[in-house]
Amino acid sequence: MASKGGKYNKPSWRSQYSEHDFRGGGETRKVSFKSNKYKKDNRNWAAASRAYLEDEDIDMGASSGGGRNFNRKQFKGRRGGRGDSPVPNHKKRRLLESPFGWYRVTLPFGNKYEKAFVLKTLLERIQPLPLWPITWSVNGTTATFYMDEFKAAEKLYDLDRQIQMPDGFKLLIKVSHGMPNVDVNSEMKEKIKLTMAKRYNAANKALDLTKFHADPDLQDNFCVLFKPIIFLTVLEIIAENIPEIEAINLFDNKIANLSYLKKTNEKLPHLKILHLGNNKFKDLSMLDPFIGLPIVDIVLNGNPLCNKYKDQEAYIGEVRKRFPKVMKLDGIDLPPPISFDIQEETHLPPIQQTFLCNQEGESIVRQFLEQYFLIFDSENRQPLLQAYHESALFSMTMSYPYGHRDKNASWLNWYTTDSRNLQKVQDPDRRNKLLKQGQVAVVSFLQEMPRSKHDIHSFTVDLVVFTPLMIVLTVTGMFKELKSGHKVPPTRAFFRTLVIVPAGSGFCISNETLHITNATDEQAKHIFKTVVSAPPPTPVASPVATPAPIDDSTRQQMVTAMAEQSTMNLEWSRRCLEETQWDFTRALSAFADAQKQGLIPPEAFVK
Repeated sequence: MASKGGKYNKPSWRSQYSEHDFRGGGETRKVSFKSNKYKKDNRNWAAASRAYLEDEDIDMGASSGGGRNFNRKQFKGRRGGRGDSPVPNHKKRRLLESPFGWYRVTLPFGNKYEKAFVLKTLLERIQPLPLWPITWSVNGTTATFYMDEFKAAEKLYDLDRQIQMPDGFKLLIKVSHGMPNVDVNSEMKEKIKLTMAKRYNAANKALDLTKFHADPDLQDNFCVLFKPIIFLTVLEIIAENIPEIEAINLFDNKIANLSYLKKTNEKLPHLKILHLGNNKFKDLSMLDPFIGLPIVDIVLNGNPLCNKYKDQEAYIGEVRKRFPKVMKLDGIDLPPPISFDIQEETHLPPIQQTFLCNQEGESIVRQFLEQYFLIFDSENRQPLLQAYHESALFSMTMSYPYGHRDKNASWLNWYTTDSRNLQKVQDPDRRNKLLKQGQVAVVSFLQEMPRSKHDIHSFTVDLVVFTPLMIVLTVTGMFKELKSGHKVPPTRAFFRTLVIVPAGSGFCISNETLHITNATDEQAKHIFKTVVSAPPPTPVASPVATPAPIDDSTRQQMVTAMAEQSTMNLEWSRRCLEETQWDFTRALSAFADAQKQGLIPPEAFVK
């Protein structure tokens, strides 16, 4: 559109908006804003806009991302005619301490200045606080580095736009939480190795790794020992180059956990002095990888774990539980530990498969166990009646190894129902019911148990009591569970405690506890691996030296048990037992066959 004074010349975008200058000449149309009726003085809009944009981009240090923070309430209008002002009215937030102890410092337009000059300038302004810049880098116009001192980071945060550079620019300093990634390559590993060599004292066999990441030779890398990959690299270098090391100082490295360490005893076999002060260990269990090392001097002060102990004696005691040879703790000499007065180092006696409190009991125990398990592994366990006292007591428990079932292990379902674990079975009536009382009840339960094949060569036997009136022994071993429905018979482990008393000219069991569990993988590898040159002994009728005859009391128990299981009356139950020569298993089998054929008259069930 043409103006009254002539042809309209449209100005360029750059000339129209450069520096917000609208003072055109000639015939250019003029644009103006109405003055605010509530304001008496004019306002420099260009200056206000620049101030607004600069203030809006302040990093408030509230997050590790360092993003911009915007608060709408800070831009609400104020009374007195300043409601349309774009200038923010807010107070700069404090820099919060980082939970992981590291801070990222960003210098917008920091590329214009030399690194050494910038760092020198910053150090002069925060002194006497230290400044250890890590991994200085420049990306475009922005320079970035990392630091781990909160007080120094807080001071830099407050110096934003407070330092004027030689060219008049006020240095922008943004501080936020953050730390760089860690990547150990061959070049970095070589740098670590050279730095460690510089810090190693060969005469004292001591390595000083104090504040390792702040070493001037490593400031281009993020080499922090609280990162497992770095610590493992350091440990690997020690094992390869200085395995004779006796002292390590890890002071001030922000280490909180070393539980990932393995085979520390092999890599640091001679370590005697370990300084771990001013780190972040919260519990002594974090030092468990060092258990077994001959440590005599340890420093732990400056760690949170020290605050857990109000009693110095308790603190010393807990440290010595893990490091019994410690003579100096946190720089203080300790009283010598209480120990046995042994002049020379001694060793425990070798493990014995069999322990006998009396050698005279060896032949009796061996004969008894051979006969017992020979009958137990047979088709008919009825002869075991003569191995138990008429008032015998028997209980069985079961559990899975380590307290839980391995998903690959077989179930112990059969044993679960009758497990008399007193920690789980609280009801007195059920406890009493699960306790098998009397020889008939005991042998009836044993007869119902899954068929088995014991490896007698896996047995360990401890004879703990051997007197004319009583024998007490424990037996452990393994067996295969046969006909259990598994394609491969499962391997079980057992633990039996037997109290044996004289009976006639022989012996019988008066009390027995049996515990059953799954064999471990290591145990299962060796079952039935022992080669036996001699043929197995011929089965005998009884596991006692001279079988005791079945007395009237035992027969009455058998009649009562037969009546309960067959539902016949006592008279017919006795007749069934007499016809099978008091063989309880045969009697039950004969009853089942006769009932199937309908040979048992109705009066047999009348009570």
